[in-house]
Amino acid sequence: MPPVTFGDVRSWRPGPLGTAGDGLKRDADELERSRDALATQSVPSSWTGLARLAAEVRRRALVARVESHVEGKRTVQRALYEAETDVTEIERMVADIESAATAQQFTLGDDGSVTDVSDPPTFESVLDALEWTTRRSSQARALADEITVVLGKAAAVDALLAGSIPRGHVDHVDDYGVASPEVAEAWATMTDAERRAFIEQYVEEYADRIGIDTPEIVYEPESWGPWGQARDNGGTIALNEGILDDPFIINTVAHEMRHAHQYEAIDDQDDFRFPWQEDPFDMHEDQGISEDDADTWEENFDDYQSTDNGDTYEEYFDQPVEVDARAEGKDALEDMTADEVERLTEEGRR
Repeated sequence: MPPVTFGDVRSWRPGPLGTAGDGLKRDADELERSRDALATQSVPSSWTGLARLAAEVRRRALVARVESHVEGKRTVQRALYEAETDVTEIERMVADIESAATAQQFTLGDDGSVTDVSDPPTFESVLDALEWTTRRSSQARALADEITVVLGKAAAVDALLAGSIPRGHVDHVDDYGVASPEVAEAWATMTDAERRAFIEQYVEEYADRIGIDTPEIVYEPESWGPWGQARDNGGTIALNEGILDDPFIINTVAHEMRHAHQYEAIDDQDDFRFPWQEDPFDMHEDQGISEDDADTWEENFDDYQSTDNGDTYEEYFDQPVEVDARAEGKDALEDMTADEVERLTEEGRR
C-alpha cells in the first residue's frame, strides 16, 4: 500500500475508528451468544449410532467456526480502538505543527514540504542576513522533523489495522504479509540513504548465510514496473526504487534473495565432486531444502512461466519457485523487528 502522506494525515479523525470498533463489538457479542447457545445445545437423545456421531461432529465444527469469526472480529475491534487512541494523538500533533508553522510564517505542503512565506527584513550587515537565514532554516527543519515523526506514527497505525485483518479477506495481506507497526514507524522515519544501507547489509548477510558472493544491487525507476527481480542466476538483485519508502521492500529483497538461494541449491546439487569431498548440498539441507526441492526448482526454471512470454498471471504466481520465494518474503517481512532494522542500518552505514 502507498505510504501515508501528510495530506492524508491532515484529514484523519479518530471518531470513525471508535464507531467502527463499537459496531464490531456488538457483532462479536452477538456471535459469542450464538456460539454459547450452540455449544450447550445437545444432540437429541433419540439419535443414536452414526447419525448421532455425525451430528456431534457437525455441531463441534460449527462452534469452532463461530469461535474463529468471533476472534477475528475481536482482533480487528482491538486494533480499531488502539488506532482511535493513536489517531487522537496524531490529530493533536498535526494541529500543533500547523499552528507553529502559521505562527512562524511557514506553509506546509501535503507532501510534507515546508515553505518559508515570510518577508525578509532589511539587514544592516551580511552577518545579520546569515544569522536570519540560519534561524529560518533551523525552524523549517524542526517543522519537517516533526512531520516525519507524525508520518511514522501514521504508518504504524496503517500497519496495525492491516495486520489485524483475518486471513481470507485481503489477498495481498495473505500472500505478502504486513510489517509490524514498530517496523512501519521506523521505516517511515528513515532517509533513503538509511534504507539503502539496510538493504545492502541485509543482502550481504543473506548471501553469506547461503554461501554465495554478495549480489550487485541495482535500483530501477518506478516506471520499470516489477517490485524486484533476481538476474544472472541471483548475481544481481534489481529493486524498484518506487517502493524504497515502503517497508514492503523488505519482502521484495528477501523474495529475490530466495531465488538466488534456489539457483545456488540447484548448482550445488548438480556440482561434481569426488566421493571423499564434502557435499556442498549439505548446507542447503541444514537450511531445510531437500534434493527434491532443488529438482523441482530446476525443472521450473527450465520452463519458467512469465507474463512477458504470454503465460497467465496465475501460471506465474502458482509455479513452485514463486510460491517458495513468496513465503520467504512474507516471513522476512513479518519477522522483522525494529531492533533488527536499526542494527542492519547501522552495520550497512559503516
